[in-house]
Amino acid sequence: MDKFEEFGKRIDEEFARIKRIKNFKDFGKRVDEELARVKSFVKEEVAPETEKRTVQFLREVSEKLSEAAAWIEARNAARNAQNDQRPPDAQPPWTPPSS
Repeated sequence: MDKFEEFGKRIDEEFARIKRIKNFKDFGKRVDEELARVKSFVKEEVAPETEKRTVQFLREVSEKLSEAAAWIEARNAARNAQNDQRPPDAQPPWTPPSS
């Protein structure tokens, strides 16, 4: 396995680990760290002829992130639709905010 494939495998493992992060702030921090690592790797380790493979890989990662975002949006929409379909007596009474 060449360095590029090893890096791809590490990214997949890290992506799986990121998916388990519960705190959004930690998630953003982790994504920023990984992007910095990718940039450093491309700058220092990747030969010019493998840059095309790197671009393709990053596009695939971007697609996976877009799919994850769509999944989260669909989950939230389903949750909201389920809450909207509850009978009025099942919903907690509305109370005005305290001033």
